[in-house]
Amino acid sequence: MEQYTTRTLDFMRYWGKARPSNGGPEFHCLAFHALDVAAVGKLYLEKSPALTGWLCEATGIPDREELIAWVTFWLSIHDLGKFSFSFQGQLPELAASLQGPPHGSPLTGVRHDTLGYALWCDVFEPTLSSEAWFGADEDVHYGLRCWAKAVTGHHGQPPSNGPITQVVPSRSSRGLTHFRQQDVEAAMSFTRLMRDWLLPDTVCQRIAKLDPADFLASSEVVSWWVAGIAVLADWIGSNTEVFNYLNDPEADIATYWLEAQAKAHRALALTGVVMPARQKLLSSSDLFPGIAKLSPLQLWTDQQALETGPQLHILEDVTGAGKTEAAMILTHRLMANGSADGFFLGLPSMATANAMYGRLAEFYQVLFGSDASLALMHGQRTLVEAFANSIIRTGPAEHDKRQGDESATQRCLSWLADHNKRSLLCPAGVGTIDQALLAVLQSKHQSLRLLGLARKVLVVDEVHACDSYMQGTLENLLTFHARAGGSAILMSATLPMASRTALLNAFAKGAQAQTQAPTKTRAPEPALDAFPLATTWAASQPQRLVEQAIATRESVRRTLGLRYFSDRSLLVQEIVAALKRGQCVAWIRNTVADALDAQAELSTYVDLETITLFHARFALGDRLDIEDEVLKKFGNESTPALRRGQLLIATQVVEQSLDIDVDWLVSDIAPIDRVLQRAGRLRRHVRTAAGERLTYPGATDERGPACLWVYGPVWTEQPSVSWLKDALPKASFVYPNHAQVWLSAKALQASEISMPDDARKLIEGVFGSDIDEPEGLTLSSTKALGKHYSDVSQARMNGIKQGSGYTRTNFDWTADSVAPSRLGEESVEVLLGVWHGDELQPLRQDKVAHPWAYSTLRVARRLINEADPEVRPARSAAIEAIKAGLPSGGKWLVLLPMEPTPSGFSASAIGAPSTNGQPTKSAVLWHYSRTTGLLLAKQVT
Repeated sequence: MEQYTTRTLDFMRYWGKARPSNGGPEFHCLAFHALDVAAVGKLYLEKSPALTGWLCEATGIPDREELIAWVTFWLSIHDLGKFSFSFQGQLPELAASLQGPPHGSPLTGVRHDTLGYALWCDVFEPTLSSEAWFGADEDVHYGLRCWAKAVTGHHGQPPSNGPITQVVPSRSSRGLTHFRQQDVEAAMSFTRLMRDWLLPDTVCQRIAKLDPADFLASSEVVSWWVAGIAVLADWIGSNTEVFNYLNDPEADIATYWLEAQAKAHRALALTGVVMPARQKLLSSSDLFPGIAKLSPLQLWTDQQALETGPQLHILEDVTGAGKTEAAMILTHRLMANGSADGFFLGLPSMATANAMYGRLAEFYQVLFGSDASLALMHGQRTLVEAFANSIIRTGPAEHDKRQGDESATQRCLSWLADHNKRSLLCPAGVGTIDQALLAVLQSKHQSLRLLGLARKVLVVDEVHACDSYMQGTLENLLTFHARAGGSAILMSATLPMASRTALLNAFAKGAQAQTQAPTKTRAPEPALDAFPLATTWAASQPQRLVEQAIATRESVRRTLGLRYFSDRSLLVQEIVAALKRGQCVAWIRNTVADALDAQAELSTYVDLETITLFHARFALGDRLDIEDEVLKKFGNESTPALRRGQLLIATQVVEQSLDIDVDWLVSDIAPIDRVLQRAGRLRRHVRTAAGERLTYPGATDERGPACLWVYGPVWTEQPSVSWLKDALPKASFVYPNHAQVWLSAKALQASEISMPDDARKLIEGVFGSDIDEPEGLTLSSTKALGKHYSDVSQARMNGIKQGSGYTRTNFDWTADSVAPSRLGEESVEVLLGVWHGDELQPLRQDKVAHPWAYSTLRVARRLINEADPEVRPARSAAIEAIKAGLPSGGKWLVLLPMEPTPSGFSASAIGAPSTNGQPTKSAVLWHYSRTTGLLLAKQVT
């Protein structure tokens, strides 16, 4: 080390981070920033023994310290591209003062991540090959490229693969260039120093002795997770509150390396991303003191013998049987036996995720004790305020418009501005399943998501809600997750046998690759069709599949009467009669437009104040308020006075994981799994005839026989092609396989169903492989089957592949979700603002901590492409100022300024649907109210 402590090394005269002068240093030396990031990564791995152990096993570097040294070296050179003239020239005066006159002009249009990877491939690779740094085999060098790509791609996307011309011109060149000769020499000098400092000779020798083909294959696999480490280390290493700028090229770099390692402890402590110590085994009564008696499924998860290592558990039981608590008991046991360090609970929608936060808050507190701040310790009302300050504090952004490359601080702030993403980075998180699925899709920051899930229990609720595309993506996620030693728990009330088999095989594929067994076999095929059912497979016992029939909780075992209605006027009369009897009623509709129609019709018969409308086109803050109102009126703690005569008209937002209980329920016809889910909201709790909750052991419901009313087309054994479309035109687009809807309607012609006894028969009768479909709906079924195969193919095309290494294939990963987590109509996030004079304020300005986040919702892109341009200078300036403070400058959002009106708010925007469904440039009027949501003033879709 001594030979490198001399001052004024060439590489010290390069800036890595800069900001306008504010009385402090204007820039941070590139070498110092590189060491900041390396120090954070080194400490993160030291504090992540399970992750490091897996990397040792996967890479063939068995010594933990050698593995950490190897990764630390790569992190230290993550910013090689910043040595380029193209990057340095973004601040020409600063570059000239540090490096002398430029002698040419920098090229633009290529980011420094891509330039760094190009420098490695085009210049460094021949040099290290000739000097035999790690051996000379071609496969080794291709393996090294995987590591170079992983760390240079620290912006959340792999560097471009294409050749970069004019990387190194001749010394006499004075033309356009990315790198000058002095830049290359400085970068090489710094890299040599990092190798000598950070890589013991034993590590270099070990790499050279590894089987080249094995090294290449393992490098391709682990690069997906190493890329996540690079993003995380770069973010934390960019926290200017800890790693303050040092702009002295004469400073001693050896001394700084020691200081950076000391600072890394503080920086990492501020983040909450380090997994806590191994859990002590707690009893189920400790975890859930409010459960007096475990349900049969909960008892099974509490007593089932567990293997260690990667394992998959599939829990199937009826709605209301306590699957979530059962999954959490099992999750804790996996953490306690060393198979996992934390968990992520993925739910089908934001509404279900919000509801789950409060439900599990006490469980978090018991599980983590004094470390509970690391978890999502908040209820749905506060959403993320408490958590927002516990993860990756970055300090102020640079706000230097001269820099074309997005800074690490900007990337971090942009990520954290999306509250749903944060839960992936802490030991215990709850969020939508989309955030987990994006870990294996070609989208920006997928590697950070993948790293966040590593060594956790991935818990997926309502797994049956996945469509063909989502299931294909989930299968890929399970394969990746198991490959890194993760475990998974999948929960469902209505999972078809074919889906269970596919999910099991996907997990087994990844887990058996992780074990590196000499022979690979498929997991045993599931055979038991009992319901409820627990299915378990562990990588340590690959030939053994546990399928255990489970009894269900007696309180949720019931028989439901069925009434199938096609006469809308009679149905409305029945609803009104039930409300006048003092019952609380819910009508679950298939579209927002249908829900609004029902609200308008029923408001002529009952007081509008007794109707609660709940759908997805409300701003987040209003949606959460409505969710609170729904739970207050219809939830577990609702009272007779609150319930009496109340009507809930809702869309699919209430059909899953929302703990509500109504006396009288209507569902629009839908596929049978959706109908059964909706039926779970009918008399979910035991109550008196007046609606008072009964909680004593053995209590029985006093409201009389439960009956599910289903509204659909007139039943016929020989439906026409337009059977569904004629009766429910909007629903016919939501559920395009009309044969499945007809099969569901057929099953619902019975006078009653018994749950859970009939559940498997009902599901397989609609989704099974040998189903007779009516001739009139064959075309619909065929089109749906074709779309299924297309969606599965699309999932494979959009997904990342372990064997390719960290690389992009089909997409430009410029946004967080270029490859979507769900297929369907393209949507855009809309931020609702309200004019107060010439000041534009968020719709929910009462939400002091995150007012714009609470003022957002998503709308189909074809309906709104951009707000109508503002011509008044003062207002135009106000809009631009707000956009400047939004992630990516508001590039991926629509900021919709609204004027107050007597009935709500209105705004003009561009992007109305034309006759062929394509966006137009005509302006249309939007209306927003707290009772109906965001609607086109003249049209509802």
